[in-house]
Amino acid sequence: MKTTTAYLMFIGIIAFFAGCASSQRVSENDEAVERIIGLWEVKAIHNSDESGYKVIPSGMFKMIFPDGKFMNFMSTEKGAIITVDGTYRLSGDLYTEEIVNSFNKSQKGKDNPLNIKMTHRNFMYLRWFQPIDEFGVAQNRWIEEIWQRVRIEDLEVSNVDLRQELRQLLDNEEVIKNVVK
Repeated sequence: MKTTTAYLMFIGIIAFFAGCASSQRVSENDEAVERIIGLWEVKAIHNSDESGYKVIPSGMFKMIFPDGKFMNFMSTEKGAIITVDGTYRLSGDLYTEEIVNSFNKSQKGKDNPLNIKMTHRNFMYLRWFQPIDEFGVAQNRWIEEIWQRVRIEDLEVSNVDLRQELRQLLDNEEVIKNVVK
């Protein structure tokens, strides 16, 4: 009887620790994680080896899930294409994507650390280093992206709102003017 009880307790303890180990630890700060969860659309990108921000046509998205997973995808005339996916961690102003699948083969299985800055709940600024592009060409440049949260209640944010939000991220009025065009 003692052996059976000890055996069952041992199995229970193993199951408990296995369950604890399998849960994804996304961040120490649940409030910060809640701010990034959702659907985002990229609005502008700046490559450090080029001048100014480029406005991005609609259709490039990032979905950040509460379970520690993320997925980037784009919509095309033929449907949606997943461009990268994996898991993420958030620690202060560092958002790290652990890439599982990517159209850029040099990223597969690697961590992609991105500096993150949020303004209010609607805009996210990400900055990351790109050593090699999706064609295998060395780039060694910084990429800055401005993402806007996609919300059902207002799928179209006015340019006035966009300009106000960008002023929270950027100091250069000329850059803001070019993004809002």
